[in-house]
Amino acid sequence: MVKKSIFIIFWFCIVLVLLMFSFLFQDKNTAIVAQVEPMKKAISYHRAVKIKEIFVIPGQTVMPGDMLVKVERPDLILDVERKNNDLERLNLGHQLKEKKLTERANRSRVGKEAQIRKIDGEIAQLNVIIDNNKELTQQFGNLTGFSDTIRQLGPSYYKIELDILNREIEFISRQHELEVRSEQRFFEEETKSYKILVGELENEIAALLEEEKQLVKRAEIHGTIGNVNVQTGELLSPYTTILSIYESKPTIIKAFMNEGFKYSMEVGKSVEVESTNRKYSIEGKVSEIGARIVEYPNRLKTNQNIPMWGQELFIKIPEDNKFLNGERVFVIIKE
Repeated sequence: MVKKSIFIIFWFCIVLVLLMFSFLFQDKNTAIVAQVEPMKKAISYHRAVKIKEIFVIPGQTVMPGDMLVKVERPDLILDVERKNNDLERLNLGHQLKEKKLTERANRSRVGKEAQIRKIDGEIAQLNVIIDNNKELTQQFGNLTGFSDTIRQLGPSYYKIELDILNREIEFISRQHELEVRSEQRFFEEETKSYKILVGELENEIAALLEEEKQLVKRAEIHGTIGNVNVQTGELLSPYTTILSIYESKPTIIKAFMNEGFKYSMEVGKSVEVESTNRKYSIEGKVSEIGARIVEYPNRLKTNQNIPMWGQELFIKIPEDNKFLNGERVFVIIKE
């Protein structure tokens, strides 16, 4: 009876040990292997530049706001000066047009006043003639006894001429007003076009001045300087990488799901990210599932001579983690 009990206990222990091994140790061929992906930011310029000064060296730790590199762009200075000259010419041209408008309006007003004064003189002469004719007619009527009859003859030639002259004054005034309004409307349309051009030039100048500020590059993240690929005084073509910064706290895990196995995976799913060579793990979430099958990097292969293929998987982990850039890890799916 005792031997039977010992036998049962022995087999129970064996089963328990096997279960422990199945949970604690994973087959490296089926596990989701990964590495901590260093986030890299490259520093470059979209125009040709000349390196004036470099403030960092490879491996140096930098904080946000630290100066990295200073360059110079002779073409930028010329561009700013050219745009300022264009703006000044535009302003002078508009001022000249405004001055010409005022001068034309003054000339038109003076011409109108001269014409009206001339007509007023003619009207005054006609009024004198009319008054004299009235007096002569009255005297002649009194002498002949036909004064009432003369009064009924209607308006005289001079009164008709007087009416025409008064109408001419009104016509000249209206004509002058129409010309001034037409000139003013044309100038207002030109002013609208002028304001649009000024706005465009001012925006271009502001963009160039902003580029001038960017001649000094500063760190935007807390990180470590990678390669510095240039030297002081060197001329660079556009988009040449000057240096790179690696994020101090890696937040992306790049994993590979073995193509020979099926995994229950979806975006947003929680997983456990565990170091392969030390006792440390942290929870992460699947941020993206790749749409292609790629070959494993060499350092993630269990056998360098045997190619392995899998689907890419990207996992986001908190910033306050203790993983190192490039560290090898396992991704454990939480059921």
